[in-house]
Amino acid sequence: TRLILFGGRDGRRFFCDTWACDLASGAWVRVAAHSDARCPSPRCFNSDSGGGRVLRSGEEEWAVLHGGLCAPGYRDSQTWLLGPLSLPPKEWSWLPASPPDHVEGAAPVARFHHTLTLLPRREAAGDDSLALLGGHDRTISPLLDLRLFSLRHASLPRKASGVAAASVSVGWSSSTHVLGPAPSPRAFHSAAHYDHPAAGRGLLLACCGLGPAAGGEEVFAALDDTWAFDLSSGRWLELAARLPHGFARSRAALAVSRDRLLLAGGCRARAAALATYLPLTPGPVFDDVWLLDLRRGLLQSELGLRPAAVSAWERCVLPHERAHRTPHANATAGTLHGGAVVLVLGGHDTFLSPLADEAVDSFGDLADEQAWALHETEAIVVGERPERTEARLCTRGAPHSCGEGGASPSRRQLVGGARMLVQGLETQAHINGSIGTVVSRASGSADGRVDLALGPPHSKSISIRCQHLRPSRSEARGGMPTIAAPGGGGDGSALWVISPAERAAGEGRAAEAPSNRRVAVSCISVLPQPEHEGSA
Repeated sequence: TRLILFGGRDGRRFFCDTWACDLASGAWVRVAAHSDARCPSPRCFNSDSGGGRVLRSGEEEWAVLHGGLCAPGYRDSQTWLLGPLSLPPKEWSWLPASPPDHVEGAAPVARFHHTLTLLPRREAAGDDSLALLGGHDRTISPLLDLRLFSLRHASLPRKASGVAAASVSVGWSSSTHVLGPAPSPRAFHSAAHYDHPAAGRGLLLACCGLGPAAGGEEVFAALDDTWAFDLSSGRWLELAARLPHGFARSRAALAVSRDRLLLAGGCRARAAALATYLPLTPGPVFDDVWLLDLRRGLLQSELGLRPAAVSAWERCVLPHERAHRTPHANATAGTLHGGAVVLVLGGHDTFLSPLADEAVDSFGDLADEQAWALHETEAIVVGERPERTEARLCTRGAPHSCGEGGASPSRRQLVGGARMLVQGLETQAHINGSIGTVVSRASGSADGRVDLALGPPHSKSISIRCQHLRPSRSEARGGMPTIAAPGGGGDGSALWVISPAERAAGEGRAAEAPSNRRVAVSCISVLPQPEHEGSA
């Protein structure tokens, strides 16, 4: 089993090299690098919902890449395939996907802040699909169009005579001719795939985002609605599940867990006084978690209940809200153990000032310095009822921003609310690896102690010397995880993550950094536990 890494940036340069990591050995190898190789232009995907996925077509697998940030403010609509992945990595090559004459519709409009969702095949001999939804176009106008991509009718090359194909004849199918109501155009939204167990059909779920509000004139309003697109009938259905007033958001993490839709974090709308000249700048970050019973929400919608009349969203009150608040925006969500555990990885947490000019660019993309460290991944066990949903932080490992024996935090870093990681304790070693927030300097302390409020599973306050603390926030450029994928064992009990950081975080293996960049491969695993008997 391998992880594939393409492109990225280091704060100054954009890259177009491709690497593969063998998870068994931890060895990196550069692929598709021969002199006559064609490849996508340099680009990165740090604020969109991922630019690449692995698609299966019959017995073959191909890595598919679409769009991305090619330069500040510039995106394109190119689609590329890497593979076939069944061959040794040294034989992989990049092929551009060009639509044949008979394929409906042209290439998708160049965009960013969209979602790219994997729709897994329902039969072993079938084909996976990608769903491209929404985003901003080159004029920063929100889009709605839904495009589907699969390799079902692709003219995939056959390895013969050592001659490589020039391109792959395959295109994006259009779903623009949708009957009935449809969501408003949006970007910075969230999307997920749901296999409806009762109806036996697949649904594409879209939630919240930034776009025109119903009945309003504001183009960049935060949205609170939830929609399901039936992949069989080609119809949109609005769920009776609007978030309560004041909780509309964009940039939230979304995942399906045990027939429930889990929504975590995100950003409020920008203040009206700033929206005219900073329309894409996000507002304050949420630190909440909501659950939607999909079976009930779909049933209510099919019965014709109005979204404003009955809301199926229920807020989860988690243990960390009592001692350790964990706001996330632009986070990545993944599931383990068949959806029993949801992991919320990375993202951003706060902004530097109400104007936040130094925290975002003119396109609303957040600065990397505000990223959550990978060891602060939040694991959420979904119970039968929201009040039985539990969470804790995966606090194994050390921060990316420091090494063993690094310097203690400065007085400037020890401000109230700062996140610190505990390390190096001998008499209370069980606390090492915990994350807490600074309350204050211990009163009357002459030995450099601070009062620290520990998060779960300890959930208590301690007085600790500064030498045993390290800043927990990731300070590396590009601190967000770039790739999260199921573990190679196929049991769905681990996520492998590539993070552009100085060292591995969490349990796992640090691979030698490809090229001149520093990246780490980490394995985040959560042991299964019976419901209601503890956190993940």
